[in-house]
Amino acid sequence: MCVGHGCFNVGLSYGLAKLGGQSGGLVPAAFTYLNFVEDSPLYSYGFGIFIALTFAWLLGFGATPAEPALNALGSTVENLTNGAFKKSMLMYSVAFGVACGIGLGILKMVINLPVIVLLLPFYFLAMFLTYISSEDFVNIAWDSAGVTTGPVTVPLVLAMGLGFGNAMGSIDGFGILSLASICPIIAVLLTGLWVQNGRSSADICWMNRNCHQLK
Repeated sequence: MCVGHGCFNVGLSYGLAKLGGQSGGLVPAAFTYLNFVEDSPLYSYGFGIFIALTFAWLLGFGATPAEPALNALGSTVENLTNGAFKKSMLMYSVAFGVACGIGLGILKMVINLPVIVLLLPFYFLAMFLTYISSEDFVNIAWDSAGVTTGPVTVPLVLAMGLGFGNAMGSIDGFGILSLASICPIIAVLLTGLWVQNGRSSADICWMNRNCHQLK
C-alpha cells in the first residue's frame, strides 16, 4: 500500500499536474496571441475557442473515470439499486457533468464572466431536480459531487486552470472546480429521473402482462 501511494504521488506530481499545467498554458494559443508560441493564434478566434473548450471537455471526461472513489461509489450504487442504476451509467453521467463543468469554467475565464452568473442558475436547477427526484437518487447525486474532488481530478483541473489563467493573464481564475462539482449533480439527477421513469414503465408493463395472463 505504501509503495502504491508513493507511485501514485509521483504520477500526480510529474504526470497529471505537469500535463494540466502545460496543456493549460499552451491551449490558449489556439485563439489568442502568446509570446512563447510561434505563429499564434493558430486558428480564428471562434474556432480556436471551440478547440480549447473541446480539449478541456475531453480532458475532464477522460480523467473522471479514473477516480478511485467514483469506482467504489458506482459499485455500491449498483448493488443497492439491484442493477437499476448501473455502475457504468453513474460513472459516465458523472464524467459528462465534470467535463461540462470544466468547459464552462474555461469559457468563464475566456469571456471574463462572473462565476455567480453560472453557479446560481445551476444550483437553482439542482434544487428543483432534487425536489422532484426520489430520495435514493438525490443521495447518489449529491454524493457524486464529493467523489469528483478526488486526487486525480483536482490536481489536473487546478493545474490546467492555473496554466490557462497565466497564459491569458486572467485575474479571476476561480470557479472551475465549483462548476465541475455542481454539473455532475445535475447530470446524475437527470439520469436518476430517466432511470426512475424507465423502471416505473417497466413495472407497469410487467403488471399488465401478468394481469393479461391471469385473464
